Amino acid sequence: MIWCIVALLLFVLEMFSGTFYLLVISASLLSAGLTEWLLQTSNNTNALIATVFSIIGITIVRLWQKKHPRENRANASDDPDYGQTVVLTQPLTDGLWQVHYRGTTWQARFTQPTTAKAGDSAQIISHNGNILNLTSQISTTSQE
Repeated sequence: MIWCIVALLLFVLEMFSGTFYLLVISASLLSAGLTEWLLQTSNNTNALIATVFSIIGITIVRLWQKKHPRENRANASDDPDYGQTVVLTQPLTDGLWQVHYRGTTWQARFTQPTTAKAGDSAQIISHNGNILNLTSQISTTSQE
């Protein structure tokens, strides 16, 4: 009976995590509980059943995830900042730039090496937290 109770608790926790791992372990524990109820097996046998089914299930989930990777990149239509122009204010440490955008100062990083300088413009292509990712410079404010 305890196997089924723990399986139910893990099933409920899975609803909050969405990873499928707790679902696999929950199903494994449920199978051990059903085996105990139907065949009156020992706790050692039930633990072995739950362990084997968990390993098999987790392996299946891992293989499926490798075949179907999640696409974490957002589309340009998902964020109104994508495609907008920023003005480079000054270079910072670690390849970051201070940029002016939407009336305030932001930190940004170029996705490819560039020879940009203060006053140049660049385009936002994505962001990582509050750091904007930029394309190479679009234009310069002073022509030589």
